[in-house]
Amino acid sequence: MPDEESSPKETIRRIVRRINDLWLSKRYDDIRESLSEHVVIAPPGFDGRLRGREVYVQSYRDYDHAATTHEFSPGEPEIDVMGDVAVAVCPFFVVYELEGNIYRENGQDTLVLSQSTGEWRVVWRTMHSEPAVDTS
Repeated sequence: MPDEESSPKETIRRIVRRINDLWLSKRYDDIRESLSEHVVIAPPGFDGRLRGREVYVQSYRDYDHAATTHEFSPGEPEIDVMGDVAVAVCPFFVVYELEGNIYRENGQDTLVLSQSTGEWRVVWRTMHSEPAVDTS
């Protein structure tokens, strides 16, 4: 997956794109490859933490079971690399339907990645979103 010629930032951009592409094509199990075994999700507004690769992958299934995504537009991630650790702030715009209501939101995924095993893998994630402002 990583390319010897790629910079760490480009490798991480590819990982972020791949996770999004796999989610949108409902190939949830393939997301595992990009995750640390002990990855942590820090859900917004929730005091606890969700731990583990299987829980992380299941979070995509759970979202898709509850909601229908009508549009998803990822922005360009802002990535900071410090040795074997990187933080990727990944903006997005999404339109989804939940319980018959349509929501339009701007948000960002914040991913922490580690290269401790020789390959970049997601070790921590949180997400924040808010209603999109209609400027028309």
